[in-house]
Formats: sequence, C-alpha cells, structure tokens
Amino acid sequence: MAYIFLNAGVYVNGVNLSSYVSEVSVDMTLAAVEVTAMGAGGKQFIQGLEDSKIDLTFWNDFNVGTVNATLQAVRATGTLVPIKIYAGGSPASTVAPLYSGSAIMTDFPILVGKVGDALSSKATFQVSGTLTQAFTG
Repeated sequence: MAYIFLNAGVYVNGVNLSSYVSEVSVDMTLAAVEVTAMGAGGKQFIQGLEDSKIDLTFWNDFNVGTVNATLQAVRATGTLVPIKIYAGGSPASTVAPLYSGSAIMTDFPILVGKVGDALSSKATFQVSGTLTQAFTG
C-alpha cells in the first residue's frame, strides 16, 4: 500500500512546529566499516555506528513562540534538544511511526527567498546517539 504524506507532526525542543513545516527528511544512516582481510575477492563490510540527521523545511514566522523564536533559542544554546517527528501527525501508529531522539541544530539559514516568494528556512539537526522508531506514543 502506498502512503500519502499529508500530516507530519514535528516537535523541536517540546514546541509543536507542525503547522509551519512543508518538508521533512529523516535520514537514518549507518556507517559501513570495512573489514577486508588478505585473500578476499572483494571488499567486506560490517555495520558501524549510526549517523542520522533530520532536515526540516519551514514556512518562516517571526512571531513569539513560532519558528524563528524556537530555532534561534535552540541555536543560541548549542546543546542537545529533543526532537520528535510523527509520520502521520500524532499519535504514532502501526502505519505512521514516531521518530525521536536528541539532536543539535547544525544549519539554519534564516532568510532564503526572492521577491514575491513565501519565506522559508531549512534547519538541519544532527542526531546524537541513535534515532528511535516507535509505533505507539
């Protein structure tokens, strides 16, 4: 069955920013560690450490308690913040999981656009440790 992505739930540092999000990318990358030994006919690998990141594209808003205020506060502290992405809004379900973890924000170009465009920003979060997938919550 195909899944139409209509209603992601996005929480950054406990703040619900879902109504401002236009695009979500959850990248659960695992390193490939080479373990090739002498005499092998080709390279051999084992799974290494997780190196996940989350990209969020927002329709920007400079009002108190919205996108800019929330993300500027995260940027200013430079510390880990909780992040939750619900694939189908909230709560999580067997067909729309929740991805959660702690992350630092590594990129936040605040002003991107040209005359006449809606103002958007893309924030990148580097996950510290692992990103958890859950079907309840």
